[in-house]
Amino acid sequence: MRKIFPVFLLIALSFLPNPARAQDEGANALDFLPPDHFKAGWVASGNEIFTDLAGAAFLLKNDIPLLKEFKLKWFATETYTDYEGGITIEIYQFPSASDAFGYYALSPIPHIKPSISPDIVVKPYDLPPPADVDSLRLISNEFIEGFKDKFYIRIKAENEDTRADLMDIATYVLGSLPGMAVKADIVSVLPKDGLVMGTERYIKGPVGLNLLLSDLSIGEDPFGFDSYSPEAAAGEYRLGGGEYFLLVVFKYKDSDSCTAVANALQGFFSDMDWQTLIVPPMKSGYHPRAFSKESVSAFWPAGNNLWFCYDLSNAEKLTLALELFDK
Repeated sequence: MRKIFPVFLLIALSFLPNPARAQDEGANALDFLPPDHFKAGWVASGNEIFTDLAGAAFLLKNDIPLLKEFKLKWFATETYTDYEGGITIEIYQFPSASDAFGYYALSPIPHIKPSISPDIVVKPYDLPPPADVDSLRLISNEFIEGFKDKFYIRIKAENEDTRADLMDIATYVLGSLPGMAVKADIVSVLPKDGLVMGTERYIKGPVGLNLLLSDLSIGEDPFGFDSYSPEAAAGEYRLGGGEYFLLVVFKYKDSDSCTAVANALQGFFSDMDWQTLIVPPMKSGYHPRAFSKESVSAFWPAGNNLWFCYDLSNAEKLTLALELFDK
């Protein structure tokens, strides 16, 4: 059930954030919705909503599974208008900065296909690539989103006239949030050679992984999130000649869990009618297990970590990809 709170009747003549509020550790998403006139001419509608995940389901719709996976705590939204139209500000509060970054890096934007420059990312796996840390991205001039500390923001413009204000408003809202924009620690496991910067993603469960690997149909959870609770990092990589592919590194609590998942994956690919490919061992001593169907993929366990290369065009390209990680 949604909860509607009265709008704070405050007038902020300055564009600067409120330092006292930003330092309040007990502050939540509601506290960071801008007051009236936070930017000249913008007035709150008075329909402010502040609710938890269950109460926000009617608003957030298809985003609910991913928000549940990242354990959304509170959601706040308000519509603001000026003489040209309106904008809606949404602020999501997560348990940690890692969760906020994770949602930001994976959140699908409904009905929008971003225009991506081939010089940056050719294959964005049906998702807009995350921006670099600190940490706003504009999606088709209709949405802007960002993250900072344990908060994620999304701001929507009502019409062309109000879109021009999106960047200024988003900068103000991010400035009012405490802390810093930081990526999840686990993304540091991704090798730098060949990595398309800004495509790092934090995977906390099968919902997020399914967004990236939608063509693989991994509804059975073959990577063992339910059984072994790994965390994972994903990034897009580029080979010479413009070949792009995805690397996902899963981190398990121990090597036995990692080995168990690797053994199960062997059967998973066989059951999915992927053809087994023979590839030579890596110089580092690991033995990739490779499979081919419409594309080529491979995985190998390395201690507590399971490495998974996905969506290469052929076995030759797979060999070149493995050389990037054979350190």
